[in-house]
Amino acid sequence: MLKLLKEHSILYVEDEPEIQRNIQEYLQSYFKMVYVSSNGKDAQQQYIRYRPDVLLLDINLPYLDGLSLAKEIRRKDQNIKIVMLTAYAEQDKLLQATELKLTKYLIKPVSPQEFKQTMLLLSNELMQNPSRFLTLCDQYIWDKELQVLQTNTTTITLKEKEHRLLRLFISKQRNKVSYEDIMIAVWDNSLEDNISIDSVKNQVSQLRKTLPKLPLENIYGQGYILR
Repeated sequence: MLKLLKEHSILYVEDEPEIQRNIQEYLQSYFKMVYVSSNGKDAQQQYIRYRPDVLLLDINLPYLDGLSLAKEIRRKDQNIKIVMLTAYAEQDKLLQATELKLTKYLIKPVSPQEFKQTMLLLSNELMQNPSRFLTLCDQYIWDKELQVLQTNTTTITLKEKEHRLLRLFISKQRNKVSYEDIMIAVWDNSLEDNISIDSVKNQVSQLRKTLPKLPLENIYGQGYILR
């Protein structure tokens, strides 16, 4: 079940450098993308930019504390998973946190076993209630609900065939997409129009020009794969 996390991203916010380094390394073994911040204001901007699937927040942060940050994000995003970290088991903070639909509330220091249990819990929640956003790479975020591609809060305008092609690659992410798959998905009458493999390659080339950071790889003589 933990393999599911490799399809997701996490934003980790911690202002103590040594703790941040240790937990960041741990998280990188679980998640596809790990974004790191040291204060609440910067984390708020990173959330807007990257649209992570999970937040791991320390409560005591500079500029904007973890609880306030979580409240701001939760107003706009009901699907994101939030895990809170704190060195203090203060009752008032625990009561505030109950309003935020937290996946877990962890008291530092956290044992490796408890951290792994939290990763399993996150994996299960993401399977039950998938995120609206899919992070394709640092530059591109796919909005599953609106079926649009975004970068830094700006929507990228794609031509119709580019949009169809990207949707196909996303639907088969990490699986081979053959030339025939592309012909059927991108062209309305691929059989009648006798679409060639060269036409497919030209269309993929055009998508790559539009989205140069897209993690798309060739499979020699067969097709492509979106990593």
